[in-house]
Amino acid sequence: MTSRTPQLQAKRDRNDLLTGIAVGAIVVGILVNDSIQRLLDLFAVPGSITVTTRVPAQEITAAVGGGVPATAEMVTLTASGVNVISVASLVIAIVLRALCLISVAVFAVIVCLRLLRGIVFDRVNTGLTFTISILLLLAGLGPHFFETMGLNGVFAALGGDFSDGRWLLFRDGIPLYIASVAAGVLVIFFRRGAALQREIEGLV
Repeated sequence: MTSRTPQLQAKRDRNDLLTGIAVGAIVVGILVNDSIQRLLDLFAVPGSITVTTRVPAQEITAAVGGGVPATAEMVTLTASGVNVISVASLVIAIVLRALCLISVAVFAVIVCLRLLRGIVFDRVNTGLTFTISILLLLAGLGPHFFETMGLNGVFAALGGDFSDGRWLLFRDGIPLYIASVAAGVLVIFFRRGAALQREIEGLV
């Protein structure tokens, strides 16, 4: 088994960072397209609001073959007469989520570019990583708040109540909360590394 030479390791690190930059750029494009599509879907039916959301599990007959029993937790609803505040809240939820996640991707690409230049442990990388952690948390909590407000209005217009679906909506943000914690761990890594680097430079 051959050991990795410093040159080979450096080349692999460079390729990994370049891949991260390319993926980040693709993610930004996907997020922009997705947010635009969500806004178009929201106003797809003239004079009404269309939303896709979670509801408590309920039995339905799925259109498979001649029809089979199934359980559904996701539904698409179209409602007219939704109040302006609820409509605005749904729009804000889509835009806020997109802005937060696009910013995360952009800042991650900047970190990769700085690492590519050999800049690892400094205040900028630490600050960028901390910002990424906060934005991931905001991407989970902020849109949830506004989407809940919007869905309350949609369900009210349909003569229903969305209170049973709030936890289901919150649950969808759990991956973002976990990612926020993971980014927070990287903040500690960069912060400790920067402190250690300053100590070493002080001894030279």
